[in-house]
Amino acid sequence: MKRLVLLGGGHAHVEVLRSLAIDPGARPEVTVVTPFPRLIYTGMVPGVIAGHYRLDECAIGIEALAQRAGATFVQSRGSLVNPGARDVMCADGGVIPYDVLSIDVGSQPVIGAARGVAQHAVAIRPLENLMKGWGSVLARTRAGGVSSISIVGGGAAGVELALAMDHRLRGERGDAAPHVRVITDTPVPVAEFSEGARRRLRRHLAKRNIGMHVSSTVVEVGHDHVRLDTGLEFASDATFWAAGAGAQPWIRESGFATDPRGFLLTNDRLQSVTYREVFGAGDCASLEGMPLAKAGVFAVRAAPLLATNLRAALGGGELAPLRTDPRYLALIATGPRHAVGTWGGFAWEGDWAWYWKDRIDRKFVERYAR
Repeated sequence: MKRLVLLGGGHAHVEVLRSLAIDPGARPEVTVVTPFPRLIYTGMVPGVIAGHYRLDECAIGIEALAQRAGATFVQSRGSLVNPGARDVMCADGGVIPYDVLSIDVGSQPVIGAARGVAQHAVAIRPLENLMKGWGSVLARTRAGGVSSISIVGGGAAGVELALAMDHRLRGERGDAAPHVRVITDTPVPVAEFSEGARRRLRRHLAKRNIGMHVSSTVVEVGHDHVRLDTGLEFASDATFWAAGAGAQPWIRESGFATDPRGFLLTNDRLQSVTYREVFGAGDCASLEGMPLAKAGVFAVRAAPLLATNLRAALGGGELAPLRTDPRYLALIATGPRHAVGTWGGFAWEGDWAWYWKDRIDRKFVERYAR
């Protein structure tokens, strides 16, 4: 029996498991390796922070899904792959052999040369870490121990988190709510979006008195401050680190070909360009000749093809290429039940956009609960 190892519990791998549960076919011996028994759906996290959802409404049970797919669930983290021997080394010391390997482990925060991040900041990846850190900050705020919150990173994730936190805390604390600020080293916030979307989001930030500090590089995070490379220092009782998506170093250390940033380099069949029995999807991988944003939508789009190609690789069949549009729909919640949307160069906003987003997100999670 062929051995398939799914390393990581990301958006693409939950679809592979669902496919195996629905249609086992000539079911291989499947092992899922991931440090958490659930996947917290990225799109709904700001809604949890803003108070619109319970966390359990936004979680997909990977362990339960693995059981339905007849897969073995291993709660650990991959630490290295030996592609020559075809085995995965885990953080708990275990070694898992494979015939076909698929990697969907996401990304990690980009810290660079900044000091004190690991000790004093809450990294937003993995999302389990963000939710634990937010719970602690929320409890401290309710006790009156937080007067300012800094979010380092001005992309969509950082801006959406700032708006969600401000909405929740103003709703609970009123005028005593902490001041929320966003610090980014880019010249504009959400640089990946159209000017129309940026303009709308800047207006919401200004209306809520959320600080926006652009072209500012954080060089140090302390327990009560953040310091910029200019020497300017902000008081910060809680700091969240949302500064971009970085590759996990073990991917390059395992000997896989990577892009310049260290992400697994794959062809349009989602195969590693150096080891064809290894596949990759989601934020941890980059398509050769087709640069895509590190956005969850591309993992979701690639997921059905990944499931199909893994079956083909196990059975010696022909693999199909990925065809996708580099453009994607983005719906950014602004705190209350309201959202800004963008597609290509177009932008819009309204309460209806939030309910549209809510419907899409709930439908995605429910797909894996059934």
